[in-house]
Amino acid sequence: MKIRSAVVFGIVLLFGTVAFAQDYPKFETSPGFMFIRTSGQLSNTFVVNGQVITSVKSLNCAGGGGTLAYNVSSVVGIAADLGGCKIFSNAYGLGNTVDGNMFTYLFGPRFTYRSGSKVEPFFEVNFGGTRISLSCKSSASSCLSAAGSNTYSKNAFAMTVGGGFQIKASKKVSIRLIQAEYLYTRFGNNCAQTACSFNNNQNSFRLKSGIVLNW
Repeated sequence: MKIRSAVVFGIVLLFGTVAFAQDYPKFETSPGFMFIRTSGQLSNTFVVNGQVITSVKSLNCAGGGGTLAYNVSSVVGIAADLGGCKIFSNAYGLGNTVDGNMFTYLFGPRFTYRSGSKVEPFFEVNFGGTRISLSCKSSASSCLSAAGSNTYSKNAFAMTVGGGFQIKASKKVSIRLIQAEYLYTRFGNNCAQTACSFNNNQNSFRLKSGIVLNW
């Protein structure tokens, strides 16, 4: 009788442990807002009263995107991150403005701390690519590319490192208040636009927020 009771207790304990271990969503989708700010990626050189002046401007890009994540365990997941944003019109010289759009496609591991609390912090590293399309408007010829056009598009390697936290509103829905990341891109030195800074590496800050759907 004691042996039978011990077996039953063991089975209950085993299934209870498995149920606790699987108390996390297998898939997560998270549509939301995205904002990207670069650090001085546009430069323009002009002459005023015989003096050469170089102005450096940052790019701001706002839009949205989404993430689809598959959770291998309660801690480790694999995420696919897609997003697009509109580059604000940026003045970078005498009558010159640059605008356009950017699209990112990234993939990588995500690590989430789930302790039973409503607050779930996470950290992730993503690798992939980005595509940028720029349009330059100017009263001068400084916007013209080597091909004789004032538009420029290119794909490049991209990487993000960062994290954030989300708050569980229910079993199916969470609120991702903030996700802050360092965004690295490598467009190279062969940019045809004179507006480019001719810098191999671009360092940017990416901010995201939105909702998380668990299923």
